[in-house]
Amino acid sequence: MRSIAITAAPPPQDIAFSRALAFYADGLLRQAESTGTASVQEAFDAARRFDPDSRRPVDAAVLQLLEQKRPAAALDALEVFCRNHPDDFAAQRDLARLAEAGEDYKRAALYCDAAARLHPDDLTLAAGRIRALFAAKRDREALRAMRTLAHDKPSPDTRTLPIFWAMTFIRRTNEPARALPCIEVAATTATSTAQRVECRVFYGETALAAGRTNDALEAFKKALHEDPAQIRAALALGALLQARDGAAALARQTRRAERAPRDLAAWLTLAGLQIAAQDRTNASVALSHARSLFDAGQLTPPVAFDLLQGGTLDELGRGDEAAAIFKEALHRHPRADIIMNYLAYMWAVANVRLDEAERLAQQAVQQKPRNGAYLDTLGWVRYRQQRFADALTLLLQAQEKMPDDPTVLDHLGDALASLNRIPEATAFWSRSFAVDATQVPVAAKLRAQGVNPARIPRVTPRPETEADDDESE
Repeated sequence: MRSIAITAAPPPQDIAFSRALAFYADGLLRQAESTGTASVQEAFDAARRFDPDSRRPVDAAVLQLLEQKRPAAALDALEVFCRNHPDDFAAQRDLARLAEAGEDYKRAALYCDAAARLHPDDLTLAAGRIRALFAAKRDREALRAMRTLAHDKPSPDTRTLPIFWAMTFIRRTNEPARALPCIEVAATTATSTAQRVECRVFYGETALAAGRTNDALEAFKKALHEDPAQIRAALALGALLQARDGAAALARQTRRAERAPRDLAAWLTLAGLQIAAQDRTNASVALSHARSLFDAGQLTPPVAFDLLQGGTLDELGRGDEAAAIFKEALHRHPRADIIMNYLAYMWAVANVRLDEAERLAQQAVQQKPRNGAYLDTLGWVRYRQQRFADALTLLLQAQEKMPDDPTVLDHLGDALASLNRIPEATAFWSRSFAVDATQVPVAAKLRAQGVNPARIPRVTPRPETEADDDESE
């Protein structure tokens, strides 16, 4: 008797996979042959129906829909897969990305949250959810998420995220009011007094930009309460009080400082008021008293204080006293590039001690080679040394960083004129005057070349490129 081989029927799932594979392959072939997009999509959809557990047909369909500029349909297709596969982390993550790319930020935040539940330690997902919430204008939820993230997973990245968003709202979208709550979150998660004080000052400056003067005043006062030597806060507070109350504010602050001769914050605020009132003579007296308080407490004045006091003396024409302040500051802070630059430029303007000015300017540039102001200082020292070709090279580099700084443009004109390149020099002087028409010396140079400054149209300066962000010691 002939034996009969009995072959078992393939399992239903294998049949489904085979059919799905066939449809998927057909879709790829149709795509490669550039046949109608509808038939391509039909093939991919059929593949998904026969094998709903496979990502490949889904991905192919999603890509096809995106190519057809149908992001909502692509999102729906992947969403169906994710709904049936809630534990597929990669699919949930891709769904969140797809929603964000399609600017459906509400769903992006939802999907980021779903993916984050599967991988709670994934900080990229947490940041993506915050990004989506802000994009959806759900700021309260985003702020709460940032605060929770910093508390549950403390790290430099999670603590600086609020500052990142504050800067985004200030620089990219010009929404300082939205930045303020971000700065508040940063202040509550700060790990040191110095960080918290910086947040206070930043908050005050941002509140000013948002037109919230009272909030700015309170922020600067809090900063000075925590750090009486906070120069930015003292100057900003003095300027605000002067703008709001004028002579009355100056009189009140003078009485307050005289009644509290050991209150450093009071004397620095007084100096800020006097500087805002253009009274640098009395400001220098207040700053001298403040320095005595540093000395009495055996405290090292910060670089910002040395810069303020030395700069005030320089503006009063007391260059030797200013130089003494700056030299002492460099003894305490040997890498204070901002002091090096100021002293070098002060000497270059006065056309004195050029060898020392060159050394200081070179050191400053070595520390921050992308700083346009430092390149300009070194270029001006070279000009004073009558090394005009070298000066021109440096000044052109400075202009790359500061394209419409009137001083740099003026210096370029002078360097070109010294090389007998008068038409080019006149062009740079003209641009300098177009940016800042208050420059009397530049106007005189233009008239000497037969150019009427009054006929030069005003221009809006082009933005500077970003210089080095690191702070001096």
